[in-house]
Amino acid sequence: MGGAAGDMILASLLSAGASVEEVEEGIRGLGLSVRLELRQVEISGIDALALKVVPPEEHVHRTFADIRRLIEDSDLSDRVAGRALEAFRLLAAAEGRVHGVPPEQVTFHEVGAADSIADIVGTSLALELLGVQSASCGPLPMGSGVVRAAHGPLPVPGPATLEVLRGCRVRWPEEEMEMTTPTGAALMRTLTGGEFSDAAPPMVLSAVGYGAGTVRLQSAPNLLRAVVGRVEGPAGELEVLEANVDDVSGEILGSAVERLLEAGAPDAWLEPIVMKRGRGAYKLCVLARRQDRERLAQLMMRETGSLGVRHHPVGRTVAERRIVEVELPYGRCRVKIGSLDGRDFVVSPEHADATRLARGSGVPLPRVYDDARRAALSEKA
Repeated sequence: MGGAAGDMILASLLSAGASVEEVEEGIRGLGLSVRLELRQVEISGIDALALKVVPPEEHVHRTFADIRRLIEDSDLSDRVAGRALEAFRLLAAAEGRVHGVPPEQVTFHEVGAADSIADIVGTSLALELLGVQSASCGPLPMGSGVVRAAHGPLPVPGPATLEVLRGCRVRWPEEEMEMTTPTGAALMRTLTGGEFSDAAPPMVLSAVGYGAGTVRLQSAPNLLRAVVGRVEGPAGELEVLEANVDDVSGEILGSAVERLLEAGAPDAWLEPIVMKRGRGAYKLCVLARRQDRERLAQLMMRETGSLGVRHHPVGRTVAERRIVEVELPYGRCRVKIGSLDGRDFVVSPEHADATRLARGSGVPLPRVYDDARRAALSEKA
Protein backbone atom coordinates (compact mmCIF):
# COMPACT_ATOMS: atom_id res chain seq x y z
CA MET A 1 0.00 0.00 0.00
CA GLY A 2 1.44 3.34 -1.01
CA GLY A 3 -1.04 5.56 0.84
CA ALA A 4 -4.49 5.79 2.41
CA ALA A 5 -6.78 8.37 0.82
CA GLY A 6 -10.53 8.22 0.39
CA ASP A 7 -10.36 8.05 -3.42
CA MET A 8 -7.86 5.15 -3.32
CA ILE A 9 -9.89 3.17 -0.78
CA LEU A 10 -13.09 3.50 -2.81
CA ALA A 11 -11.26 2.78 -6.08
CA SER A 12 -9.78 -0.45 -4.68
CA LEU A 13 -13.23 -1.71 -3.67
CA LEU A 14 -14.74 -0.83 -7.05
CA SER A 15 -11.80 -2.62 -8.69
CA ALA A 16 -12.56 -5.65 -6.50
CA GLY A 17 -16.08 -5.87 -7.91
CA ALA A 18 -18.41 -3.41 -6.14
CA SER A 19 -20.94 -1.93 -8.58
CA VAL A 20 -20.06 1.61 -9.68
CA GLU A 21 -23.67 2.27 -10.67
CA GLU A 22 -25.07 1.23 -7.29
CA VAL A 23 -22.47 3.24 -5.39
CA GLU A 24 -23.24 6.33 -7.47
CA GLU A 25 -26.97 5.81 -6.97
CA GLY A 26 -26.52 5.58 -3.20
CA ILE A 27 -24.45 8.78 -3.12
CA ARG A 28 -27.03 10.63 -5.22
CA GLY A 29 -29.63 9.50 -2.67
CA LEU A 30 -27.98 11.94 -0.25
CA GLY A 31 -28.86 14.80 -2.59
CA LEU A 32 -25.27 15.13 -3.83
CA SER A 33 -24.92 15.53 -7.58
CA VAL A 34 -21.44 14.06 -7.86
CA ARG A 35 -19.97 11.83 -10.54
CA LEU A 36 -17.33 9.11 -10.21
CA GLU A 37 -14.72 9.50 -12.96
CA LEU A 38 -12.81 6.21 -13.39
CA ARG A 39 -9.88 5.23 -15.57
CA GLN A 40 -7.58 2.23 -15.80
CA VAL A 41 -3.91 2.98 -15.19
CA GLU A 42 -0.75 0.90 -14.93
CA ILE A 43 1.57 1.23 -11.93
CA SER A 44 4.66 -0.98 -11.67
CA GLY A 45 3.12 -3.22 -14.33
CA ILE A 46 -0.12 -3.68 -12.36
CA ASP A 47 -3.53 -2.66 -13.74
CA ALA A 48 -5.25 -0.40 -11.23
CA LEU A 49 -8.29 1.85 -11.03
CA ALA A 50 -7.82 5.60 -10.59
CA LEU A 51 -10.81 7.46 -9.20
CA LYS A 52 -11.67 11.14 -9.20
CA VAL A 53 -14.87 12.35 -7.58
CA VAL A 54 -16.26 15.18 -9.70
CA PRO A 55 -18.26 17.42 -7.33
CA PRO A 56 -20.94 19.97 -8.24
CA GLU A 57 -19.75 23.49 -9.00
CA GLU A 58 -21.18 24.82 -5.73
CA HIS A 59 -18.95 23.92 -2.76
CA VAL A 60 -20.73 23.93 0.60
CA HIS A 61 -18.98 23.94 3.98
CA ARG A 62 -20.87 21.71 6.40
CA THR A 63 -20.71 21.12 10.13
CA PHE A 64 -20.62 17.62 11.59
CA ALA A 65 -24.25 18.17 12.65
CA ASP A 66 -25.16 18.95 9.01
CA ILE A 67 -23.44 15.81 7.73
CA ARG A 68 -25.01 13.64 10.41
CA ARG A 69 -28.50 14.85 9.46
CA LEU A 70 -27.70 14.26 5.78
CA ILE A 71 -26.80 10.62 6.46
CA GLU A 72 -29.50 9.93 9.06
CA ASP A 73 -32.23 11.29 6.77
CA SER A 74 -31.07 9.11 3.85
CA ASP A 75 -32.26 5.64 2.82
CA LEU A 76 -28.88 4.06 3.57
CA SER A 77 -28.99 0.77 5.48
CA ASP A 78 -28.13 0.86 9.18
CA ARG A 79 -24.66 -0.63 8.69
CA VAL A 80 -23.74 1.67 5.79
CA ALA A 81 -24.96 4.75 7.67
CA GLY A 82 -23.28 3.56 10.86
CA ARG A 83 -19.89 3.16 9.21
CA ALA A 84 -20.11 6.55 7.51
CA LEU A 85 -21.26 8.32 10.68
CA GLU A 86 -18.48 6.76 12.76
CA ALA A 87 -15.85 7.93 10.26
CA PHE A 88 -17.19 11.48 10.40
CA ARG A 89 -17.47 11.33 14.20
CA LEU A 90 -13.76 10.48 14.36
CA LEU A 91 -12.97 13.37 12.02
CA ALA A 92 -15.12 15.81 14.00
CA ALA A 93 -13.51 14.81 17.29
CA ALA A 94 -10.02 15.13 15.76
CA GLU A 95 -10.69 18.53 14.15
CA GLY A 96 -12.32 19.70 17.38
CA ARG A 97 -9.20 18.84 19.39
CA VAL A 98 -6.94 20.56 16.84
CA HIS A 99 -8.98 23.77 16.64
CA GLY A 100 -10.43 23.86 20.17
CA VAL A 101 -14.14 23.65 19.29
CA PRO A 102 -16.89 21.13 20.18
CA PRO A 103 -17.20 18.32 17.60
CA GLU A 104 -20.80 19.24 16.69
CA GLN A 105 -19.64 22.73 15.70
CA VAL A 106 -16.67 21.65 13.61
CA THR A 107 -16.98 23.00 10.07
CA PHE A 108 -15.40 20.70 7.52
CA HIS A 109 -13.70 22.44 4.64
CA GLU A 110 -11.85 19.72 2.72
CA VAL A 111 -13.48 16.64 4.31
CA GLY A 112 -16.92 18.29 4.42
CA ALA A 113 -16.95 18.94 0.68
CA ALA A 114 -19.16 16.78 -1.49
CA ASP A 115 -16.24 14.76 -2.85
CA SER A 116 -15.11 13.59 0.59
CA ILE A 117 -18.64 12.79 1.70
CA ALA A 118 -18.85 10.73 -1.48
CA ASP A 119 -15.59 8.93 -0.58
CA ILE A 120 -16.79 7.98 2.91
CA VAL A 121 -20.35 7.05 2.01
CA GLY A 122 -19.22 5.41 -1.25
CA THR A 123 -16.71 3.23 0.60
CA SER A 124 -19.38 2.20 3.11
CA LEU A 125 -21.73 1.31 0.25
CA ALA A 126 -19.05 -0.61 -1.65
CA LEU A 127 -18.23 -2.70 1.44
CA GLU A 128 -21.91 -3.58 1.80
CA LEU A 129 -22.19 -4.54 -1.88
CA LEU A 130 -19.17 -6.84 -1.47
CA GLY A 131 -20.70 -8.40 1.65
CA VAL A 132 -17.78 -7.32 3.85
CA GLN A 133 -18.42 -8.05 7.53
CA SER A 134 -15.05 -6.92 8.92
CA ALA A 135 -11.80 -5.39 7.68
CA SER A 136 -8.12 -5.33 8.59
CA CYS A 137 -5.05 -3.45 7.37
CA GLY A 138 -1.40 -2.88 8.20
CA PRO A 139 -0.02 0.20 10.00
CA LEU A 140 -0.80 3.30 7.93
CA PRO A 141 2.08 5.24 6.28
CA MET A 142 2.50 8.85 7.40
CA GLY A 143 4.96 10.60 5.06
CA SER A 144 6.51 14.06 5.63
CA GLY A 145 6.66 17.58 4.22
CA VAL A 146 4.00 20.30 3.96
CA VAL A 147 0.48 20.29 2.49
CA ARG A 148 -1.80 23.20 1.58
CA ALA A 149 -5.15 23.35 3.42
CA ALA A 150 -8.00 25.79 3.99
CA HIS A 151 -6.26 27.14 7.11
CA GLY A 152 -2.90 27.55 5.32
CA PRO A 153 0.18 25.29 5.04
CA LEU A 154 0.17 22.32 7.43
CA PRO A 155 2.89 19.82 8.35
CA VAL A 156 2.64 16.26 7.08
CA PRO A 157 1.17 14.17 8.56
CA GLY A 158 -1.64 16.63 9.19
CA PRO A 159 -2.70 17.38 12.78
CA ALA A 160 -6.17 15.87 12.21
CA THR A 161 -4.65 12.66 10.79
CA LEU A 162 -2.51 12.21 13.90
CA GLU A 163 -5.49 12.88 16.18
CA VAL A 164 -7.61 10.29 14.36
CA LEU A 165 -4.81 7.72 14.72
CA ARG A 166 -4.06 8.24 18.44
CA GLY A 167 -3.41 4.80 19.95
CA CYS A 168 -2.89 3.14 16.55
CA ARG A 169 0.28 1.68 15.06
CA VAL A 170 1.70 3.76 12.19
CA ARG A 171 4.87 3.70 10.06
CA TRP A 172 7.13 6.46 8.74
CA PRO A 173 8.45 5.86 5.19
CA GLU A 174 10.84 8.45 3.78
CA GLU A 175 8.39 10.08 1.38
CA GLU A 176 7.90 13.86 1.23
CA MET A 177 4.16 13.78 0.68
CA GLU A 178 0.90 13.22 2.52
CA MET A 179 0.53 9.44 2.40
CA THR A 180 -2.50 9.16 4.67
CA THR A 181 -5.22 11.81 4.64
CA PRO A 182 -7.61 12.50 7.53
CA THR A 183 -10.44 10.94 5.50
CA GLY A 184 -8.41 7.81 4.76
CA ALA A 185 -7.30 7.53 8.39
CA ALA A 186 -10.88 7.86 9.68
CA LEU A 187 -12.17 5.27 7.23
CA MET A 188 -9.49 2.70 8.06
CA ARG A 189 -9.81 3.24 11.81
CA THR A 190 -13.60 2.88 11.56
CA LEU A 191 -13.41 -0.31 9.52
CA THR A 192 -10.70 -2.00 11.58
CA GLY A 193 -11.41 -0.63 15.05
CA GLY A 194 -7.90 0.82 15.00
CA GLU A 195 -6.16 -2.57 15.31
CA PHE A 196 -3.62 -2.34 12.46
CA SER A 197 -1.65 -5.57 12.10
CA ASP A 198 1.30 -6.54 9.91
CA ALA A 199 -0.19 -10.01 9.38
CA ALA A 200 -3.30 -10.42 7.22
CA PRO A 201 -5.91 -12.83 8.62
CA PRO A 202 -6.16 -16.30 7.06
CA MET A 203 -8.97 -16.40 4.51
CA VAL A 204 -10.42 -18.09 1.44
CA LEU A 205 -9.65 -15.49 -1.24
CA SER A 206 -12.47 -14.39 -3.55
CA ALA A 207 -11.49 -11.03 -5.11
CA VAL A 208 -8.63 -8.52 -5.40
CA GLY A 209 -8.72 -4.88 -6.45
CA TYR A 210 -6.17 -2.06 -6.82
CA GLY A 211 -6.78 1.64 -6.22
CA ALA A 212 -4.19 3.98 -7.74
CA GLY A 213 -2.64 7.12 -6.28
CA THR A 214 -1.55 10.08 -8.37
CA VAL A 215 2.05 10.62 -7.20
CA ARG A 216 5.04 8.37 -7.89
CA LEU A 217 6.65 7.08 -4.68
CA GLN A 218 10.27 6.11 -4.09
CA SER A 219 9.69 3.36 -1.54
CA ALA A 220 6.67 1.49 -2.97
CA PRO A 221 4.14 1.47 -5.80
CA ASN A 222 1.44 4.03 -5.05
CA LEU A 223 -1.32 1.44 -4.84
CA LEU A 224 -3.89 0.42 -2.27
CA ARG A 225 -4.81 -3.26 -2.60
CA ALA A 226 -8.17 -4.58 -1.42
CA VAL A 227 -8.27 -8.34 -0.77
CA VAL A 228 -11.74 -9.82 -0.24
CA GLY A 229 -12.37 -13.27 1.18
CA ARG A 230 -14.00 -15.41 3.84
CA VAL A 231 -12.00 -15.08 7.05
CA GLU A 232 -11.06 -18.22 8.94
CA GLY A 233 -9.51 -18.83 12.35
CA PRO A 234 -9.11 -16.40 15.28
CA ALA A 235 -9.50 -13.22 13.22
CA GLY A 236 -13.06 -14.24 12.41
CA GLU A 237 -14.06 -14.92 16.01
CA LEU A 238 -16.81 -13.05 17.82
CA GLU A 239 -17.06 -11.76 21.36
CA VAL A 240 -20.02 -10.90 23.58
CA LEU A 241 -19.75 -7.58 25.43
CA GLU A 242 -21.86 -7.13 28.57
CA ALA A 243 -22.63 -4.32 31.02
CA ASN A 244 -25.09 -4.35 33.94
CA VAL A 245 -27.06 -1.08 34.12
CA ASP A 246 -29.50 -0.17 36.90
CA ASP A 247 -29.73 3.64 36.77
CA VAL A 248 -30.64 4.41 33.14
CA SER A 249 -34.13 4.81 31.65
CA GLY A 250 -35.55 2.39 29.11
CA GLU A 251 -35.56 5.09 26.44
CA ILE A 252 -31.81 5.64 26.80
CA LEU A 253 -31.12 1.90 26.78
CA GLY A 254 -33.23 1.47 23.65
CA SER A 255 -31.32 4.28 21.99
CA ALA A 256 -28.02 2.64 23.02
CA VAL A 257 -29.03 -0.60 21.29
CA GLU A 258 -29.87 1.33 18.11
CA ARG A 259 -26.56 3.23 18.19
CA LEU A 260 -24.57 -0.01 18.64
CA LEU A 261 -26.31 -1.63 15.67
CA GLU A 262 -25.70 1.50 13.58
CA ALA A 263 -22.02 1.34 14.57
CA GLY A 264 -21.67 -2.13 13.02
CA ALA A 265 -22.45 -4.57 15.84
CA PRO A 266 -23.87 -7.81 14.33
CA ASP A 267 -26.43 -7.86 17.15
CA ALA A 268 -27.31 -6.02 20.36
CA TRP A 269 -30.03 -6.68 22.95
CA LEU A 270 -31.23 -6.13 26.52
CA GLU A 271 -31.81 -8.79 29.20
CA PRO A 272 -33.75 -8.10 32.44
CA ILE A 273 -31.72 -9.06 35.53
CA VAL A 274 -31.93 -8.73 39.33
CA MET A 275 -28.92 -7.15 41.06
CA LYS A 276 -27.95 -6.93 44.73
CA ARG A 277 -30.65 -6.09 47.27
CA GLY A 278 -33.26 -7.16 44.74
CA ARG A 279 -32.86 -4.17 42.42
CA GLY A 280 -34.27 -4.66 38.95
CA ALA A 281 -31.84 -3.82 36.17
CA TYR A 282 -30.87 -4.63 32.59
CA LYS A 283 -27.85 -6.29 31.04
CA LEU A 284 -26.83 -4.66 27.78
CA CYS A 285 -25.33 -7.30 25.50
CA VAL A 286 -23.51 -6.76 22.21
CA LEU A 287 -22.18 -9.27 19.69
CA ALA A 288 -18.91 -7.84 18.35
CA ARG A 289 -16.12 -8.86 16.02
CA ARG A 290 -12.80 -9.07 17.81
CA GLN A 291 -11.34 -6.04 16.05
CA ASP A 292 -14.43 -3.97 16.97
CA ARG A 293 -14.38 -4.86 20.68
CA GLU A 294 -12.76 -1.72 22.10
CA ARG A 295 -14.64 0.67 19.83
CA LEU A 296 -18.04 -0.83 20.69
CA ALA A 297 -17.18 -1.19 24.39
CA GLN A 298 -16.36 2.53 24.54
CA LEU A 299 -19.62 3.31 22.76
CA MET A 300 -21.51 1.20 25.34
CA MET A 301 -19.92 3.18 28.18
CA ARG A 302 -20.55 6.56 26.54
CA GLU A 303 -24.21 5.77 25.86
CA THR A 304 -25.07 4.26 29.27
CA GLY A 305 -22.58 5.76 31.73
CA SER A 306 -21.34 2.28 32.65
CA LEU A 307 -17.79 2.26 34.04
CA GLY A 308 -16.84 -1.16 32.69
CA VAL A 309 -17.68 -3.76 30.05
CA ARG A 310 -17.09 -7.52 30.31
CA HIS A 311 -16.19 -9.51 27.21
CA HIS A 312 -15.68 -13.15 26.35
CA PRO A 313 -15.26 -15.09 23.08
CA VAL A 314 -18.16 -17.07 21.64
CA GLY A 315 -18.62 -19.48 18.75
CA ARG A 316 -21.30 -19.19 16.08
CA THR A 317 -22.69 -21.39 13.31
CA VAL A 318 -23.93 -19.29 10.39
CA ALA A 319 -25.85 -19.94 7.23
CA GLU A 320 -24.74 -18.76 3.82
CA ARG A 321 -26.44 -15.51 2.91
CA ARG A 322 -26.84 -13.21 -0.07
CA ILE A 323 -28.72 -10.02 -0.93
CA VAL A 324 -30.96 -9.63 -3.97
CA GLU A 325 -32.82 -6.51 -5.04
CA VAL A 326 -36.37 -6.77 -6.35
CA GLU A 327 -38.50 -4.23 -8.22
CA LEU A 328 -41.96 -3.72 -6.71
CA PRO A 329 -44.75 -1.54 -8.18
CA TYR A 330 -43.91 1.13 -5.61
CA GLY A 331 -40.10 0.92 -5.51
CA ARG A 332 -37.02 -1.27 -5.08
CA CYS A 333 -36.42 -3.45 -2.02
CA ARG A 334 -33.43 -5.51 -0.93
CA VAL A 335 -34.12 -9.04 0.28
CA LYS A 336 -31.79 -11.21 2.36
CA ILE A 337 -31.78 -14.92 1.48
CA GLY A 338 -30.28 -17.54 3.78
CA SER A 339 -29.33 -21.04 2.69
CA LEU A 340 -27.93 -24.28 4.11
CA ASP A 341 -26.21 -26.83 1.85
CA GLY A 342 -27.33 -24.85 -1.19
CA ARG A 343 -31.02 -24.80 -0.18
CA ASP A 344 -32.75 -21.51 0.65
CA PHE A 345 -34.70 -21.52 3.90
CA VAL A 346 -35.04 -17.80 4.79
CA VAL A 347 -36.31 -14.98 2.55
CA SER A 348 -36.37 -11.75 4.56
CA PRO A 349 -36.89 -8.23 3.14
CA GLU A 350 -34.57 -5.50 4.40
CA HIS A 351 -36.60 -3.76 7.11
CA ALA A 352 -35.31 -0.25 6.33
CA ASP A 353 -36.29 -0.62 2.65
CA ALA A 354 -39.69 -2.10 3.50
CA THR A 355 -40.60 0.66 5.95
CA ARG A 356 -39.46 3.34 3.48
CA LEU A 357 -41.66 1.86 0.76
CA ALA A 358 -44.62 1.51 3.13
CA ARG A 359 -44.40 5.14 4.20
CA GLY A 360 -43.92 6.44 0.67
CA SER A 361 -46.68 4.41 -0.96
CA GLY A 362 -49.25 4.02 1.80
CA VAL A 363 -49.13 0.25 1.37
CA PRO A 364 -49.31 -1.62 4.72
CA LEU A 365 -45.93 -2.89 5.89
CA PRO A 366 -47.00 -6.58 6.05
CA ARG A 367 -48.05 -6.40 2.39
CA VAL A 368 -44.69 -4.87 1.41
CA TYR A 369 -42.98 -7.81 3.14
CA ASP A 370 -45.21 -10.32 1.31
CA ASP A 371 -44.73 -8.63 -2.07
CA ALA A 372 -40.95 -8.51 -1.63
CA ARG A 373 -40.76 -12.18 -0.63
CA ARG A 374 -42.89 -13.26 -3.61
CA ALA A 375 -40.79 -11.17 -5.99
CA ALA A 376 -37.56 -12.67 -4.65
CA LEU A 377 -38.90 -16.21 -4.93
CA SER A 378 -40.18 -15.63 -8.49
CA GLU A 379 -36.77 -14.30 -9.57
CA LYS A 380 -35.13 -17.41 -8.11
CA ALA A 381 -37.54 -19.63 -10.02
